[in-house]
Amino acid sequence: MTGRSRRRSRIAPFRAALRFARRDAWAAKGRSALIIAMVAIPVAGLSGVALVGLSMVPTVDETIAVELGQADARINMISSPDPSMIQSPAQPEWHQVEMDSAGVPVNTQADAQLVDPATLVPADSTLIALRSTDVTIETATGIAGMPAIEGETWNAEFEPKYALVDGRAPETNDEILVTAAALDRLGVGLGDGATLLDPERSVTVVGVLDAAEYPDSKIAVFGRLGAFTGDSQASVGQDDFYLFDHALDWPAVQQLNESGAVVLSKSVLLYPPPAGSYQLQASAELQGVATTVVTLTAAGVAFAVLEVALLAGAAFTVGARQQQRTLATVASVGGHRRTLFQIVTASGLVLGFAGGIAGVAIGVLAGSLFMAITGDGSAVQYWGYHLSIPILIGIALFAMLIGWIAALLPAWTASRLDVLAALRGARRPQAVRHTGRRWIGISIIVAGVAMTAGGALAGTASFSAPGVINNSSLYQLSIMLVLAGPVLAQVGALLVAPVILSALAALVTRLGTGARLAARDVVRNRSRSLPVLAAITTTVFVGTMLLAFFGGSDQASRASYERWNAEGQIMVDLNGWTAESTQVMYPIAPEVSTMLREQFDAEKVSVLSGVQPASPEATDSSPKPLVALRPEVRCEVVSGSNPAGACDAPFWLFSNGSAPQIWTGTVDDLALILDEEVSEDAQRALRAGGAVSLYPQYVQDDGTIQIEWMSASTSIDANLEVAPLSTTTIDAVVQQPAHPIHFGVFMLESTATAHGLEPVAFRVLASLAAPLDDADYDQLWGSLRSLTGGTDLVARYEAGPGSTTETSGWALVAVAALVAFGAAAVALGLARADGRRDDVTLSAVGAHPGLRRNVAFWQAVLLTGTGAVLGGILGLLGPTMLGLVGLLPFAPPWPQVALLVLGLPVIIAVGSWLFTRPAQFEERLQRTLT
Repeated sequence: MTGRSRRRSRIAPFRAALRFARRDAWAAKGRSALIIAMVAIPVAGLSGVALVGLSMVPTVDETIAVELGQADARINMISSPDPSMIQSPAQPEWHQVEMDSAGVPVNTQADAQLVDPATLVPADSTLIALRSTDVTIETATGIAGMPAIEGETWNAEFEPKYALVDGRAPETNDEILVTAAALDRLGVGLGDGATLLDPERSVTVVGVLDAAEYPDSKIAVFGRLGAFTGDSQASVGQDDFYLFDHALDWPAVQQLNESGAVVLSKSVLLYPPPAGSYQLQASAELQGVATTVVTLTAAGVAFAVLEVALLAGAAFTVGARQQQRTLATVASVGGHRRTLFQIVTASGLVLGFAGGIAGVAIGVLAGSLFMAITGDGSAVQYWGYHLSIPILIGIALFAMLIGWIAALLPAWTASRLDVLAALRGARRPQAVRHTGRRWIGISIIVAGVAMTAGGALAGTASFSAPGVINNSSLYQLSIMLVLAGPVLAQVGALLVAPVILSALAALVTRLGTGARLAARDVVRNRSRSLPVLAAITTTVFVGTMLLAFFGGSDQASRASYERWNAEGQIMVDLNGWTAESTQVMYPIAPEVSTMLREQFDAEKVSVLSGVQPASPEATDSSPKPLVALRPEVRCEVVSGSNPAGACDAPFWLFSNGSAPQIWTGTVDDLALILDEEVSEDAQRALRAGGAVSLYPQYVQDDGTIQIEWMSASTSIDANLEVAPLSTTTIDAVVQQPAHPIHFGVFMLESTATAHGLEPVAFRVLASLAAPLDDADYDQLWGSLRSLTGGTDLVARYEAGPGSTTETSGWALVAVAALVAFGAAAVALGLARADGRRDDVTLSAVGAHPGLRRNVAFWQAVLLTGTGAVLGGILGLLGPTMLGLVGLLPFAPPWPQVALLVLGLPVIIAVGSWLFTRPAQFEERLQRTLT
């Protein structure tokens, strides 16, 4: 036999298997549609994520358009000349210089002058300076601060970075351009006037400018260089310099680096240097982000493979059972076991490919719709529509591979069928054996838990100080272990699942005939039961794990969030600063209180007096009162770390700010500050001439606070050993607010006066019924400036930190629930179709229709309930380990977790009871699937 004939003889059976699979898929449209749907769902997710994700990554041309427009380069002078400076070719903000062991630059002098970039480029080139600043301007509802850009942004050479979309360019400093959103905020049209403040002057809006990087809602103003700052000369260390008519290659950029400049060059972006041609240390932060993205993507792909393999595998198992007579016929006429195996796996290829095509189409459509809905008009949100055909083809082929993998086990089982028994329609019950798997599963669970714990410990070891990664490789390994450990434990749990189901079945058999029949069916028919349980377990596992990580991240964010006052309150400080940096106290507390009540419906308003660290007229030798911290309190601040974590206290306790440490008022004022009732101990202390400290770090071992009188030049520093001029001791108790706020010690005004303190009205604090919007802020700033004669005061509304669990958490629950509902519907439906004969038998012996509903209900309870609980426990494994070692707070959103772990099985079970129909329906379903 020739080589061609041998190849043809090997291919022919596979071609026949494909033809058989195609015909069987068309004949069993119902079952095929279910398998295609199960493959298409995760493939659609991967395709949609690929489209959206790639569209958020810019191409070189898109980067040039948004960052440079038609300029050849952007130059920023950041230091004096340094021959060791080197930058990243594509990210100039990532640069480095040679430093000594103390972290001090070796070649740079702190007082050295910056080089004028005009001297570094050819004289025949064009250099345009742009400057970022802020302006205060009157709006239609009051006064607002807006970002501003000075320079020739309207120059046609900047398109499409900046584009003049309406009107004309400003010709004088009294003419400005605005964005479309700013035009609406100001309430003016082209040619109308607006009023700039600080100093106050009138300007004319002559055009509308669009900035590619700004969303449509961005408010900003534009003017000539110096129109807002008053300095029409380019500032070397402040401005961005855009170079035209002269390309800068990589050697030219390196030469500018030595002069103290960092450069974003069009030529370098288009023709980057080889990766090994420059020495620049990799960023641990960027490496960590990249590793996390890759790891999460791999985890998502693995989840998709597992979910499809379980559900589609269950469908292939049902199909293989229903094809037993056909397969047996093939075997009886001489078909080999390999032929039977190829027939079933070919179905996986055919249906997997069909599911891939459908999933890619749905994913692209959904991704396009998502981008259209969520787009904010900014060119840097979605840089373009990046539809990668090779990636989509790869995803479709990946779906075909998933289908083939899902069909492997059913194909192996089908290839070992008893031909005679299949031809005569005999069904042999499955033997329940799981002793060996039980111990293997337990061993895998232990290994998974140990891997997760090791990853958490490795994450702790990778930090040399709070918030500072010392070993990026170890940190990346810890992420992988923390994610992989629970997945491995899940595999072990699925091996142990038959034992768990047997134990639960023994418990529910006492709850009636329906529960007993369901329990026996679940235990004896593992090929029906385990895919349902595994599908629910994996879905709830991923959902619970992400919810726990969201909750921990949210808790960490809330813990590090700095509040000036309690949430829902607004504070207005009555001190302002003149142009000469002189502090002025404005006696306008009654007017501010009335304004907050009348304009913003303030529910409670208090005027708080404070003891200033130093009066405006004080000299450096004048004594000022400072509250002493406990002797053991120290603040070892490490660069890049969280100060609160490094100091074990709010960082502001260690800073020398202009706000008072000591506040005075009434008991009601203290209740408003704390946003809760004042304790009995605190009230007794105040009446007895004592003080209430909001922080235990202020109260000494003898139950007192110590007010140390220092010279006005002394800084508040817990590590600074300076002898006070004198010390005053006051009895004190501690009442801490719900969250740290910028108030230190509180006492009655009579107590402060008795100890030589001089409180002055410093702050108005009010509780508002609703948060402030843009119009409210404009009105607030306008009202305050009218009271001070044009001086801006410090005013803050405390909304508190945003919560990711309130939005993304519920969205995640919804997605997980949809996947779980779909998985449960398919898996339970296939199990019911596979058990049609049992249902027919029950109906034949006169069983009440309600019995079948009860059987379906208890089947769903056992399978989805067990799967959800296992998935929930394993999903919390990684966050629990991270919480134990202190890397991430263990704070899962329990209502959402409970809904996913407990509520979901109940809903599925009730749905299974409602949608169970008489046996005749099962017969019709069987005919449809076959």
